[in-house]
Amino acid sequence: MITPRIPRPNIHEFDFLVVGSGVAGLFAALHLADRGTVALVTKDELTECNTEYAQGGIAVALGRDDTPADHARDTLEAGAGLCDPAAVEVLTREGPAAVEELMRLGMRFDRKAGELVRGREAAHGTRRILHASGDETGHEVERALSRRASVHPSITILDRTLMTDLLVVEGRCVGCDALALPDGERMRFVAPVTILATGGLGQLYEVTTLAEVPDLRGGARRGRGAAQRRGRALHARVPPAE
Repeated sequence: MITPRIPRPNIHEFDFLVVGSGVAGLFAALHLADRGTVALVTKDELTECNTEYAQGGIAVALGRDDTPADHARDTLEAGAGLCDPAAVEVLTREGPAAVEELMRLGMRFDRKAGELVRGREAAHGTRRILHASGDETGHEVERALSRRASVHPSITILDRTLMTDLLVVEGRCVGCDALALPDGERMRFVAPVTILATGGLGQLYEVTTLAEVPDLRGGARRGRGAAQRRGRALHARVPPAE
């Protein structure tokens, strides 16, 4: 994929800085692009991320026989007391609109006779799992969002650009320093709003099926930027591979 590049003087100023190009980073960039200029920084190719390799489907209450309340109940029962009810409520309530937006942005879910194919898996009480090309759901999410981001006039994509540190002034993040790969040219991105969507928790484990590119560097930088982190104990209870 050919992505737009900019000349690389030392300092670049934007309204928003997004680090990471998976579903979280791309979705954030597309939403912010209507409000100002966005720099999307990612250290490898635009689509080299965990989203690209995700095989599972997306659970969402879009069927006529389903509701967000039903989805929330199934989730809380399966969570056996470990779920945050407020987070579950937001996830299940906002899920249908988010998936419909994905489709408007070009994502193609599996259909039969024009209708979405909904599967039933795990603890779900009804058919609500959507897939794309069977087990290529993540690839289709990444394809649709990266294509949109690549042609948006307000988004500048800087692939093969490695964030090295956050810029913190008086306890507030105002951007990041980075290196252009592979030549190592130093770059600085200044923005009043920085979003870290770098992923990489899979690299906590000796064995993982997740991509190697997300490697927790962003998580380490969050600590320096005084960002809040929650739920880390749960991460260790869900190893991606055995």
